[in-house]
Amino acid sequence: MPLTGRGRKTLWIYTGVFLFMGLLVITVPVDAMPLLVCLPALFSAYSDRIGKPATALAAALAPALLAFVPGYAGSVIIYLFVIALGVLFHRLLGRGSINLAVLVPSSLVLAFAFTSILYLAAGQGVTIGALISQWVGGFFDQLMAVYRQTSSEGVIREMTAFRERMEGYAVKLFWGLLASTLLSLMWVNLLIANGVNRRYPLGRWRCPDWVVGLFILSGVLSLVSYGGVSAVGLNLLIVVLQVYFFQGMAIASSFMAHHEWSRFIRAIVYVLILTQIYIMIGIAGLGLFDTWFDFRKRIRDSEGDKT
Repeated sequence: MPLTGRGRKTLWIYTGVFLFMGLLVITVPVDAMPLLVCLPALFSAYSDRIGKPATALAAALAPALLAFVPGYAGSVIIYLFVIALGVLFHRLLGRGSINLAVLVPSSLVLAFAFTSILYLAAGQGVTIGALISQWVGGFFDQLMAVYRQTSSEGVIREMTAFRERMEGYAVKLFWGLLASTLLSLMWVNLLIANGVNRRYPLGRWRCPDWVVGLFILSGVLSLVSYGGVSAVGLNLLIVVLQVYFFQGMAIASSFMAHHEWSRFIRAIVYVLILTQIYIMIGIAGLGLFDTWFDFRKRIRDSEGDKT
């Protein structure tokens, strides 16, 4: 057990809390889904507190003993997979590779998702597209059931009229939306881990300049009406815009920090950004144009001009 110089009692508390969260993730995976999603960051923070990665990993593996209890083997496999992502996430962060710390785990989860969907489709004797269409249809069935209970007749008729089109878009953009979601979840993990150690200046983060090439490529492909080329372009465009949204958020964070806005005001701004789709698109555009205009440098220069 952890016995480093940080204090025996404190480290036992850290270990106990982390083990409790691991047990929750395995025994009640649905209710503990927020913990599962944030587990890579929680493991990274725990490893930093312990100071000994091998000891932290040994403690994190302890809940996996529940695999020998009937009914928990599947949850244990998922738990071990996410812990492995946490180990990778922590090591990449330790090397200062912020981009890889987000990209590599997201890519592994996406590959795992693709393999799982391929396996399920083969088991049912259908194509991947047919299986995804089935899932999307089921989701919209549940969504319509909620609307029938909570919305007016006019809203229900409007939703019914546009349902087929929305389902088609959801199926067409499934992989882009999934990849964008995974990148967002790993970025949240990065924010959590950075909130613990304050090691990475995320307000100065910017994506590599070559990403603009992917943006141009995705735009061109999305205009090609040949086979599935347009779908590939649109899915790639979603992912690229998500990356530029992160950069736009870094610019907004840098601006508010530079002008010393209070945490309360910053929280309100973040809520507005994350709940308004048009503002989110504007923030992504801000991140894109930062490739050429370097807005954070302009923010610093404008402050210097005032003085």
